Amino acid sequence: MKKPDAIILSREALLPALGLVSKAVERRSTIPVLANVLLTVDAAAGTLTITGSDLDCELRTKLSCQAGKDEAFTLPSGILHDAVRKMPDGAEIALVAEKDFATLSAGRSRFRIQILPATDFPTMDAGSLSHSFELDAGLVARMLDTVSFAISSEETRYYLNGIYWHASEALNAVATDGHRLAKFAAPLPEGAAGMPAIIIPRRTVGLIRQLIGDKGAVQVSVSDLKIRVETGQGTLLSKLIDGSYPDYQRVIPAGNANHFTVEREALAKAVDRVTTVSSARGSAVKFAFEADGNLSLTTNNPDAGSANDEVTIEHGDGDGVEIGFNGRYCLDLLNAAEAERLVFSLGDPGSPTLIQPETTDETGLKPLFVLMPMRV
Repeated sequence: MKKPDAIILSREALLPALGLVSKAVERRSTIPVLANVLLTVDAAAGTLTITGSDLDCELRTKLSCQAGKDEAFTLPSGILHDAVRKMPDGAEIALVAEKDFATLSAGRSRFRIQILPATDFPTMDAGSLSHSFELDAGLVARMLDTVSFAISSEETRYYLNGIYWHASEALNAVATDGHRLAKFAAPLPEGAAGMPAIIIPRRTVGLIRQLIGDKGAVQVSVSDLKIRVETGQGTLLSKLIDGSYPDYQRVIPAGNANHFTVEREALAKAVDRVTTVSSARGSAVKFAFEADGNLSLTTNNPDAGSANDEVTIEHGDGDGVEIGFNGRYCLDLLNAAEAERLVFSLGDPGSPTLIQPETTDETGLKPLFVLMPMRV
């Protein structure tokens, strides 16, 4: 028999909610309560709000419950998630919070889990968010998936450790680590004009991607300090990187005269093959673009051997070019590009290469990529 003060929840609703929110939890924090999730019950509304935080990001979601009173407390994220996960499918879960412990039960299963007080849990203040606009979840997913591979992991250049969002005639998402650059320009939504240029941290990018899925509407609100992303699944509030993003437009080549069209998937498989013998440090691959419609790939590793492969290409304007690229960087780019055919626009062997889809897609969008050469 359920206690009258129990919170009654469906396992099928609670488990995915905990799985989502737990991604924002800082498991290795020196602050014990940050390993917990905050559970807040609104009895009149019949809802339980679950919140996770690492002080830089706060992710919360809401689900239906039955409860006799309003209350708030925190429980360890990992233990709670595992306990619910191991309960039977279709289980009705009863959660009873007392002073120092909460009892979680379903059928014959029962867990007694230590509580930390809700007053210890840090909450973030969104402050004033100056601009708000709506985007399609599928479009946001494409923006993030297309450019996130180029986010830098070099901590000394912290301002490159995220995606740069700014508004011009379009809403632009840009990432670069100094060796490769990716840009995705989407139609400017109503409400985004004049928004502050922001740098969304790598961790936040991953949380946004987890939150939005691929369908539905996404409400985005920004200031120069924070971003809030809201969907039917939940709400994410995050701090932004405080820094000035470099003028990336300067490295996008405009006058490269040698153009070659390549089947993306065929090239990706060939690059993957030749990098089998490349060293972990270098991954240098020589690309020989030939005017007769052939692209030769060569890699040499004194400690392992060599590899060669060829891909058929279409030569447009200009001359043949031999240039070196980091094979792993190139492969990351090819995997993110999506388009069936890509146009490589090359200058001399020491200049950046511009890579774009051959045509715009059905939505009229056309991302671009820049790959810096390396000596081979």
